[in-house]
Amino acid sequence: MSIESQRLASATWSILCEPGDTLAGYLRQTLGVEESLEAVASNQTASDLYRLLPEDQFRAPDFLGTFNSSLESWRLRLRAKSFDVNFNLGFDHLVTPIDECWPLALNDLGTGAPAALWVMGQKTLLCETQTVSVVGARLASSYGLEVTKDIVNLATTKEMIVVSGGALGIDAQAHEVTLKNSGKTIAVMAGGLDRLYPPKNLDLFERIKASGLIVSEMGPRVAPARWRFLMRNRLIAALGRATVVVEAGYKSGSINTAGHANELGRPVGAVPGQITASRSEGCHRLIKEGRAELISTPADFLELLGEKNEIPKLHFSLNSNQRRVMDSFGILGEEYQVNQLAIDSGMSIPECELTLHSLQNLSLVSQSGGNWSRA
Repeated sequence: MSIESQRLASATWSILCEPGDTLAGYLRQTLGVEESLEAVASNQTASDLYRLLPEDQFRAPDFLGTFNSSLESWRLRLRAKSFDVNFNLGFDHLVTPIDECWPLALNDLGTGAPAALWVMGQKTLLCETQTVSVVGARLASSYGLEVTKDIVNLATTKEMIVVSGGALGIDAQAHEVTLKNSGKTIAVMAGGLDRLYPPKNLDLFERIKASGLIVSEMGPRVAPARWRFLMRNRLIAALGRATVVVEAGYKSGSINTAGHANELGRPVGAVPGQITASRSEGCHRLIKEGRAELISTPADFLELLGEKNEIPKLHFSLNSNQRRVMDSFGILGEEYQVNQLAIDSGMSIPECELTLHSLQNLSLVSQSGGNWSRA
């Protein structure tokens, strides 16, 4: 049994079974990755193979029937010989559980863990544990995009790797802001790496490959599909030390990701929005059901990650003038002149200047020349 033969068997399993196939995972863990594949390739029946399994293992009432059905499915793909695990990618683009850079966090998925990962980019990022998953609606609002920017800005200052799903909206914003900050990001796909989705983000994916990582448990030529997106979400939840949902519908992929994180015991945070906004219904649901912590300040985000709270909670520690000036700032990093801030806050220039200096002492704003910006 060589390392390469084990890696080949893992690659083959990644093509034979659908994501999250716990029966396939059970066989790999019980018999071994090569032995289980040999069993599938043999002419043995489900009853024959059933006898190879430990008697003390729990099995569902209809285990044998399910086993027989799965065997037929796996063997159908195996007989088709419509794949070559090397393709045009080669083993350099494969990571298996015996490789050094296999993310141990995925082992928390138990028998639902993937057989292998297909990767493009900096695969050493899989070894990192300082990660946070940021997900949300595809049809994001300007509010959601701005909050995502603030969250990712804070995450990258902590040198955290940002994990998301590469979709339009919140996901794309999380990746974009990370790259703009020269940070590292991981995009998890629902199909083969030769079928990156969505096509509108192909330029973004090229930039992620250059400094970050694109990963999928599906082999090449496998098309992204709805059920694969839902199962892909468990990888996003597992790879993140915590998951933050920025905007999400009441029933959505982001809520599905949060559910996987809940099952894994990972911290989940949700950003509240307007009570009339359908894009925030999912976040409000998570908070109401006690499945997510409310994220309304930078301090909330750091607490979710277990970081030391060094940022004051703005809504509770500022006086009325300080709040008025802070509310006058728009986009993080954009510079404003004192007279504009005075107009927007309804204050006199001397009063506004005095307030700005008090905020500077709290490290909430910074001054560059004659202009001011949020820190």
